[in-house]
Amino acid sequence: MKKYKVILHPDAETDINSSFEWGSRAWGRENAKAWVRQIRQTIKNRLTSMPLGCPLAPENEELDIPVRQLIVGRYRILFIVEKGTVTILHLRGPYVPQLYSSEEAED
Repeated sequence: MKKYKVILHPDAETDINSSFEWGSRAWGRENAKAWVRQIRQTIKNRLTSMPLGCPLAPENEELDIPVRQLIVGRYRILFIVEKGTVTILHLRGPYVPQLYSSEEAED
């Protein structure tokens, strides 16, 4: 089975760190650390071996490159696959700041 290299875009790291900080306040630091370990372990287990088995994300329609998603609990991990590399773009969930298009910002 082919192994993929997984890298986190700086925005994805920011998303994880923001969620960790929120989790530290809401659930306590140890629980937030456990959550980060779970996210990172799931990324490693799923995306190093079968990233193309994940469905396309709704955001895929807005971009010129296929964006896929991996659901982990209440979070979506958005990523792209290029050759042998998976790049994690963002982590989206209830406690991560969301991206809005310029059209939505004007409404």
